[in-house]
Amino acid sequence: MSFGIPPTIWLFAFFLGPLFLVWGLSFGEKQGIIRVAITGTLENYLRAVQPLYLQIFLKSFWYAGLTTFFCLVISFPVALAITFASYRWKPILLLLIILPFWTNLLIRTYALIAVLRTNGYLNDLFELIWQTADSGLRILGLGDWNLLGERFHRFELLYNNFAVVYGLVYVHLPFMVLPLYAALDRMDRSYIEASLDLGASQWRTFLSVIVPLALPGI
Repeated sequence: MSFGIPPTIWLFAFFLGPLFLVWGLSFGEKQGIIRVAITGTLENYLRAVQPLYLQIFLKSFWYAGLTTFFCLVISFPVALAITFASYRWKPILLLLIILPFWTNLLIRTYALIAVLRTNGYLNDLFELIWQTADSGLRILGLGDWNLLGERFHRFELLYNNFAVVYGLVYVHLPFMVLPLYAALDRMDRSYIEASLDLGASQWRTFLSVIVPLALPGI
């Protein structure tokens, strides 16, 4: 019982406490630059249902849904690979998943800018692929057909919806991989063997056995 007291105090002090504080301020009116007077007004709630703010809410839910979907699609194979990896490779793979937590989020954000900007590493990779494909076409005698265009046009990958979703997926991916791995690692593998022995295909086994057992991690 005593072991649960410190986490409970921490939860109330640094999570529920600030939430109640913000909830109380929602009934206030701004007076000056930083001062808010609690007057019991409902004007802030009426403003929240205006079309502009409703559109922002819907857009936020849309981004959250997209991020969750892509995180799940990417994380499930990764978690499966870690689960069935050898005991030698499993800690190394887990370390690679946890490693981004050791770097400040602001630093990772600026690193993404370096990757996604017009003259960034990702566009450099695309240009290298384009040059390689163009050279291959010239070797095949198809260079005059101009199949890939006269020159490579760099993509605008920053300051748009793609960059937002890409950044959110990058930041939240470990939070999907680790729970999925924890759920899959506790899985009784005899269920998989029984499914395959009874004639089920690997895809059927994945959908009927592995996915239901992984639901707690999802």
